[in-house]
Amino acid sequence: MSGSVTTRVIGSIAEILITNPERKNAISQDMWGQLDDCIRLVDSNDYVKVVIVHGGDGNFVAGADISEFKDLRQSGQSSHTYDENTEKALLRLRRTSKVTIALIEGYCIGGGVSIAVACDFRIGAADSIYQVPPARLGISYPLGSLSRLVELVGPTNAKWMIFTAARLSAVEAESIGLIRSVASDAIWEYVDDLARQISENAPLSIMATKRVIEALSNGGDSVADVANEMSEKTLSSRDYLEALEAFSQKRQPKFEGR
Repeated sequence: MSGSVTTRVIGSIAEILITNPERKNAISQDMWGQLDDCIRLVDSNDYVKVVIVHGGDGNFVAGADISEFKDLRQSGQSSHTYDENTEKALLRLRRTSKVTIALIEGYCIGGGVSIAVACDFRIGAADSIYQVPPARLGISYPLGSLSRLVELVGPTNAKWMIFTAARLSAVEAESIGLIRSVASDAIWEYVDDLARQISENAPLSIMATKRVIEALSNGGDSVADVANEMSEKTLSSRDYLEALEAFSQKRQPKFEGR
């Protein structure tokens, strides 16, 4: 049975489901392409504000599908092409205007960590397990994923995870900042509440903040320009006027994202 990545939209919240049950949701090269398509689809939907990325059957993603490596990563050039294809999906996930939440149950290994760290938030179930094992496979961790991991947990913790290839518990992952929170029980209820709380706020304001933080992460002299552009865009929006009117009328604002 081949794996798949599919999308479901309910109101302002979209779900991206990664499933490959025979391999604990190990993600194949074809599935990376499907993930890219799913992100593009939800990114084009003006009604979607939050995207929950999760795996099926009690696991997040147990790494890349290693059975493909012999054919797809047999040389430096083929390995580079493989990494380019995966990074295309990961960059689209990182740069989407929507708020992304990785809901992590069970195994989150290798490529699963790559997907998780490309999201805005990571929420782990109490039994979730994290590992970055390229040192056990004799390969290097892709640059984009490594950069995002270091940004999240710092150089020392990133080195420790990769050099030891140790498995981390949810509590350990939370302690180094790899995940935002551990949901001790009812993880779906926890993530749904978080998604709905976010979706009630102004999407343009959130998008602007994501753009500025991304610019800060990338560095360079353009950060101030991006910040000024986003400030002008939000101040000229109908949502800003709606927020002021709702405040004066002592009611909840109804944001439209424009």
